[in-house]
Amino acid sequence: MTFAGGSMANAFSRSWEITKLTLHVMKQDKELLLFPVFAGIFSILFLVALLFPTIILAFVQEGEPVWGITAYALLFIAYLGLAFIATFFNVCVVYTTKRRFEGGNATFGESITFALSKIHLIFYWSLLSATVGLLLRMLERAAERGRGNILLRFVAAGLGMAWAILTIFVVPSMVYYGLGPIDAIKRSTQVLRKTWGESLIRHFGLGLVQFAFIIAGILASVALVFLSVALGPVALVMAIALIVLYFLAVILVFAVANTVFNTALFVYADKGKIPHGFSREVVQGAFRAKKAAGTI
Repeated sequence: MTFAGGSMANAFSRSWEITKLTLHVMKQDKELLLFPVFAGIFSILFLVALLFPTIILAFVQEGEPVWGITAYALLFIAYLGLAFIATFFNVCVVYTTKRRFEGGNATFGESITFALSKIHLIFYWSLLSATVGLLLRMLERAAERGRGNILLRFVAAGLGMAWAILTIFVVPSMVYYGLGPIDAIKRSTQVLRKTWGESLIRHFGLGLVQFAFIIAGILASVALVFLSVALGPVALVMAIALIVLYFLAVILVFAVANTVFNTALFVYADKGKIPHGFSREVVQGAFRAKKAAGTI
């Protein structure tokens, strides 16, 4: 029991150290937080633009929605657009981080300009990402309709997880080497294999600290709602707005922090260098060496 508690304490301590170092990098480049904000705004506008034909499709279809060619085409367009927007601004985040790691200081406009210079690569990657996303969705639909649906859902979930792991360093590969989607996946896989050990998937990264912030936010939200109910409807509305802003801020900050940390891992795994602003212990801790055979 003591061992488990000690392990959890060590994991949280490591997670907190990673968070502090990552936030320090973000503090030097505050514009990093603008990129996911713009990504969210453009994603909402894009989905609104798709809403009208989707509503028409729903009216045309009678009874249970039929997943025909039109529906899948709209879904593919949605996947493509959202993937493009997300990748574009992730490229901005990685480029800004890259310049900081190299001792430079990229401006917001410089990062946007760089992403625009890679617009063709971003589109090709988005096209591939949307295709994979659509195929996984089709597999999920088959699981919902056919027999053996539990097995198919496990397969779909497993493939989705494998895809997420294999492509974790695609955007850094795109930014650092200007690679297209296939070569970027190969590079990402090589980087993972190079220092994989047995622990990247087990490593907590910033997850524990983010989880702590979410739990603290939930507890504070419950107390705030109970208090505001007693104070009246205006106080309740203000409390809800404050709660929403808090959770959006947590999501925003940790989304950027994870991208910054992944870029740091990429630099270490690919070049063997410790990025400026990070400690050797923290970065190497994310890629612990594989235990010897037979070691427990």
